[in-house]
Amino acid sequence: MAELAIVYAVFPSAGEAHDCCRNLLQERLVACANRLAPVISHYRWEGEIETSEEHPVILKTALARQQEVIDRIAQLHRHKVPAILAWPAAAAHPAFALWVNSETCA
Repeated sequence: MAELAIVYAVFPSAGEAHDCCRNLLQERLVACANRLAPVISHYRWEGEIETSEEHPVILKTALARQQEVIDRIAQLHRHKVPAILAWPAAAAHPAFALWVNSETCA
């Protein structure tokens, strides 16, 4: 089975999340992007406790493209330290895995 990666990122606005998803799809870096409902994030930043609304996205890509996706999100993101995480998919439906790889490894 083809190896997949899941990439998770959050954006400060729905528009930025949308634009990033469209760019990654157009560039064939991801096969699918799921924009989730806004979340309230609590975090420490520059010595202060902050709270903000953020817009999470889950992206599916070939494991071989994982770092490219992370790097491209960082380029498109307005934050200097964007929250971008990735992990290999432990398992996937074989047909889905083949589709993701065909969309991202062409």
